[in-house]
Amino acid sequence: MQYDGEHRLAYRKLVDEFAIIAKTDRTGRIIDVNDSFCEISQYTKDELIGQTHSLLNSGFHPKSFFNEMRQTISSGQVWRGEIRNKAKDGSFFWVMMTIMPETDAAGGVTGYLAIQIDVTGRHNAEDALQKESRNREDAEDMLRNVIEAMPIGVAAYDRDDRLLLSNTLYRDIVASPLFASEPKSTFEDIIRSALQQGAIATPDGYTEADEEAAIQATLKRHLTAGPASTHKLTDGRWIQAQGRRTPAGESVEVVTDISAIKNAEKLVKEQVKLDPLTGILNRTGFELELKHAVSEYEADATKFALALVDIDHFKRVNDRMGHAAGDSVLIAVASRLKNLPGVRCAARVGGDEFAVLVDLPDGDKKEFAASANRAADRCFRPVDVGGKLIDLSGSVGVAFFPENGSDVEVLTRAADMALLAAKGAGRARVKLVNAEIEAQHVRRGAIADALADAILNREITPAFQPIVSAGRYDLRGMEVLARWTHPDIGVVTPDEFIPIAQANGLLSDLDQMIMASACEQARDWLNSGLIGFISLNASPIELATRGYSTSLLAMLKRAGISPDQICIEILESALIDGVPAIIRNLERLNEAGVRISLDDFGTGFSNLQAAMNLPLSGIKFDRSIIQRLNEEGMLRATTKSMATLFQNFGLYTVAEGVETESHREMAKDIGVSHMQGFLFGKPLLFEDADKFVRSHAPQKLSDGRKLA
Repeated sequence: MQYDGEHRLAYRKLVDEFAIIAKTDRTGRIIDVNDSFCEISQYTKDELIGQTHSLLNSGFHPKSFFNEMRQTISSGQVWRGEIRNKAKDGSFFWVMMTIMPETDAAGGVTGYLAIQIDVTGRHNAEDALQKESRNREDAEDMLRNVIEAMPIGVAAYDRDDRLLLSNTLYRDIVASPLFASEPKSTFEDIIRSALQQGAIATPDGYTEADEEAAIQATLKRHLTAGPASTHKLTDGRWIQAQGRRTPAGESVEVVTDISAIKNAEKLVKEQVKLDPLTGILNRTGFELELKHAVSEYEADATKFALALVDIDHFKRVNDRMGHAAGDSVLIAVASRLKNLPGVRCAARVGGDEFAVLVDLPDGDKKEFAASANRAADRCFRPVDVGGKLIDLSGSVGVAFFPENGSDVEVLTRAADMALLAAKGAGRARVKLVNAEIEAQHVRRGAIADALADAILNREITPAFQPIVSAGRYDLRGMEVLARWTHPDIGVVTPDEFIPIAQANGLLSDLDQMIMASACEQARDWLNSGLIGFISLNASPIELATRGYSTSLLAMLKRAGISPDQICIEILESALIDGVPAIIRNLERLNEAGVRISLDDFGTGFSNLQAAMNLPLSGIKFDRSIIQRLNEEGMLRATTKSMATLFQNFGLYTVAEGVETESHREMAKDIGVSHMQGFLFGKPLLFEDADKFVRSHAPQKLSDGRKLA
């Protein structure tokens, strides 16, 4: 560049200091640049001379931008604008450019002078600001979309508690008309309008004072970010509302539709009251219904009856046909009970135990008893399970409200008392609470109260009944029974105190005490050879106790009695139960020499194969079999065959209940090896039993036969 004079030189220096200068010929080729141009473009002067400005094209501007620029300067006019260029290293820079045409004397364009100012910093700041603005807008859009998509209602209120934003679900749940008419309404205005609009359900008898109190409680919760509150809407939905305050003072309200949770809670509450197998009420549900029935009586004197129902011998169904069949029986009985006329509700309160509430019809107890018996017949019809009919029977105990009990506990106890009476009378019957049953209940309570002390003090004593040979009727052994005479209650039979002992957890103590006492008393008879053995009765519960055999053998050792002088009589129910512990205890006792005898054989529940798999020494035919031999020829033939079979297996056989000469002849005819019954001697307490043994025992045993 050529400058004239000192002023021009100074001006050039000044311009070079603050401006970026480039000079091109009329074709646009660079013929000169200053140092600032080289610095910002990162090209040297040699690299720039001869090039066009397209060397710096960043690709940012469209072709039209440059076309307009060329049209302006080629016409001799000055062009001004901002351009984004690209430096040698690929970075971008912005310049504010002024392009002035240079002309000759004739006015023709000879070249162009471009003076530029670096505005990259400003553009970068503007870009950053725009980017931040776009990011903020994107974030706000995303936040709005997220809030709108949330499965909960959300609203934000400013520091003056006016609505800032809300999603559709919030507006749907709160349902205030102000959302449309006055979108900047306060929280209080919105809640009041929603309540007045009827969106929120209110209880019957709700007053204006109640409504205001509810509004104030909601406002307090909102302003203090208190615990969540629950509300029911008029459309049946349930919502939970909760608020939080931001550090800047805004508040966020969240409302959640908890209808599903409420419905689930309701369902769970209902299911808690139902028996999962039968679908009728369970014990919990029935107790609630019973309490409700009592409260109804207090309101309108409505009387009702409570019936407790047991399926007789239900365990045999499970044992013989499997639990699936047992379940089918329970379901069938439950359905029948529920659908009986006059039944308010039915429940399964135990394994095979049911309870029924019956609206008490007008009429006397005889009429009710007749209808109850008809209902029992209907409920205990045979049940078809897989094409096979299962015969059923049931025991029922009935108590009346309020006659037999004015509260739930007393009434239930009375019905249970009647049920026990029905079972005690032979099952398969209906018993209504009466004076006799109440007296039995009082007696049962007295027996239960006295039983523990009676066992501890050995007031229940052994009694001994003779067992004789079937040939010469020689005395061979004594069966040990239990006898109890209480000073106040009087004579208490085993049928009375044994079930009570079992129910109260005293059966083990009773058995052990009787066995120990009997062994002590019979020791001399056994060791002197007056008798060959004593028979001790063992309950299935005792036999199923772990360590029972070890405990019994230890007791015999302490008493000085050999195990082979003891016979343990087991009930047939031990075979039905099939508990492995019973088998283990019996095998251990058998290995030690203890004889095992199956008691009450032939009562209808025995499994012959199971009996043969046990380590048995003997079989005792039940007294009911022996006393019917004269009446039933088929029974006699069958029993004779069984006796022969058992003896062929090496078992001794005992005919129980021989009370007459006819019984003896029948027992002898079927071929049993031993007999027992009143004909040969009644159960005797020790003093009389001792006299009996010493007067009836063989003087000597010279034939080498083993006693029993």
